[in-house]
Amino acid sequence: MRRNNLIAILAAVVLAPWLHAHSLHQSTAEAEYNVKTRKLEVSLTVFINDLELALIRQCEREIRIDKTPAAEFDTQTRAYLARTFVVRDAAGKAGRIAWVGRELDAASAKSEDPAVTLFFEVALPGSPADIRLKHAIFHDFFKDQVNLLLLRDGARRTGLRFTSSQPELKLEISG
Repeated sequence: MRRNNLIAILAAVVLAPWLHAHSLHQSTAEAEYNVKTRKLEVSLTVFINDLELALIRQCEREIRIDKTPAAEFDTQTRAYLARTFVVRDAAGKAGRIAWVGRELDAASAKSEDPAVTLFFEVALPGSPADIRLKHAIFHDFFKDQVNLLLLRDGARRTGLRFTSSQPELKLEISG
């Protein structure tokens, strides 16, 4: 019995550096519909190590927020968003993402799980009444990933929850 416990403890110590640092797989976002520009203005907050994992797998090389040149990191981030945060009209045409920037989350900066907020805009490809959003950030890595989005459209606020089993939802946007 003691030998099995010892083996389990040794395995945990050896494997600990490769285990993911946090057990919560969630992103939070706010999107506001700008009637004048016909764009969704988005701020998306994610854990940095989740984003780095996605970018490393995407470009098949080491990429780190603190070591990779900012322009390269941002280019890879935009490419990842173009696949996983997609606004479509009824015909399936996708809206174009315009990068605004990113900001490290000061409150989490010194924690084991620092976060970054990504800022971007998505031009609506068609009528606001027919818009769908695929919000599948990190669904390809974590089966329990949940992406929360607060949609603002004038005075109306709508909370949406995207999961790997339901990665796409219709957005209720007035024209």
